[in-house]
Amino acid sequence: MKKIFYIILMTVLLTILFLVSSVLAQSSEIKILLDNKPLETVVPSVIENDRLFVSARNVVEALGGRITWFPALKLMTININNRIARLVIDDPSLEIDEKVIPLEMPARIIDNRVMIPLEVIKIIAEIDIKWENQANTLFINTIRPYLLKVRSYSHPDKTRVVIDLSEKTEFRADKLINPDRIFIDIMGSIAKLEDTSKQIKIDDGVVKTVRTAQFNEEITRVVFDLYQESKYELFSLIEPDRVVIDIFKSGEETAISETLSTKPEGKPAPGLEITGKRVVIIDPGHGGKDPGAINRTTGLKESEVTLGIALYLEKLLKGAGIPTYLTRSKDEFVYLEDRTNFANQKNGFVFVSLHANSVLNPRPSAEGIETFVLSSKYIGASARDVADRENIASRAHPELDTDLAKIIADLEESANIKYSLDFAEIVQKKLVNYLKLEDRGVKQAPFVVLKGANMVAVIVEVGFISNPKEEKLLKTDKFRENAAQALFEAIKYYIENTPDNGG
Repeated sequence: MKKIFYIILMTVLLTILFLVSSVLAQSSEIKILLDNKPLETVVPSVIENDRLFVSARNVVEALGGRITWFPALKLMTININNRIARLVIDDPSLEIDEKVIPLEMPARIIDNRVMIPLEVIKIIAEIDIKWENQANTLFINTIRPYLLKVRSYSHPDKTRVVIDLSEKTEFRADKLINPDRIFIDIMGSIAKLEDTSKQIKIDDGVVKTVRTAQFNEEITRVVFDLYQESKYELFSLIEPDRVVIDIFKSGEETAISETLSTKPEGKPAPGLEITGKRVVIIDPGHGGKDPGAINRTTGLKESEVTLGIALYLEKLLKGAGIPTYLTRSKDEFVYLEDRTNFANQKNGFVFVSLHANSVLNPRPSAEGIETFVLSSKYIGASARDVADRENIASRAHPELDTDLAKIIADLEESANIKYSLDFAEIVQKKLVNYLKLEDRGVKQAPFVVLKGANMVAVIVEVGFISNPKEEKLLKTDKFRENAAQALFEAIKYYIENTPDNGG
């Protein structure tokens, strides 16, 4: 009997030791390599029921995403790759892109940390995953855009070089001297070019050669060796995705492309030191899948109103010989960040974003005109409501306030903010004078579309689409023409009375 007892006891002890060692191996010894670099996590990954759980915050943030945690609801929101996913602890489902996807295992709280099953990462992120059982190691490799081909075309006045990409990505350009050359950095990309495309000889009197190489782990650099310093224009195209640069012969007038770029060219210019013609950027708010505010009774869309005013204003400005560009000329969706990037790309001097105001019941009587300037704070009644509504079309929405405040706080002492306030006062007075609506004043708030503008920049709310009386005005050509005339006079006055140094 004793012998049987000892056998049972030893069996139980061995089983316990095996389970403990197994748990330890599965928790503390699991390694994660992100793009072949060790990823340090606050909470060790664990394996339960043959499923790997990883620290939600550590892994998502390492992949460039952002997490918002609502403890009372046990709800986690993940914002990554322009997608928003929602998870509830112990609920075996994931909501993403308005679809509900069943999960084999739900998210859990382990050691007071939110842990998510590996399958969630596979669903929400663009990655390749490999698990090596013997090494107890998870390999996560991000799927990155890459260069497919580099093509060149020589014209009498310029050389055009086209960089074909596997997908849209950010880029920037700058000049170098001794010797003269231009470079384009394709962000987050890798080069997958044939050897014949890595160095292209052009020798057309503008560009000598085009060289492509991996600048570092995150950037592919394309370098253009020039015969002499030259002006250039940089923009992007889609379907298929590509970056295009036009390098002009010395002395030729730079042609301006109407194509919307994904990122501003080069580095932000300091202050407001402007040379040459003053370029005006008109931004008709909203568009496409983002109609903006809609009158509940008549169905009038804010995007329709803003485009109508913008087209009238464009005609007036061009008629006066002022170079003018629209961020959209039809009913299409454009991210807020891309609107500002386009303005910078065109070396804008003035940026005006057009909008129509709106409030929800029970205040349909709200009325009047207000003009906004960038700030890290909400200055003026209703400033927060307006900013929250107009920031929806940002890639980063809805988690804007904290990041915007950090960035904008550093900008508030800059010349741009000061001159924008001066310009806003002129705009507000002209609009009130022409449209005969209530003067709600100049206000400030953290607007995404104003954040990166290297020029004077304002948002104009020309009336309330939620107000029955003003809605009737907003849909008339006469009102839109008057709004455009007021803005034209404000812009023209500002341009004519602002010296090149901005002072």
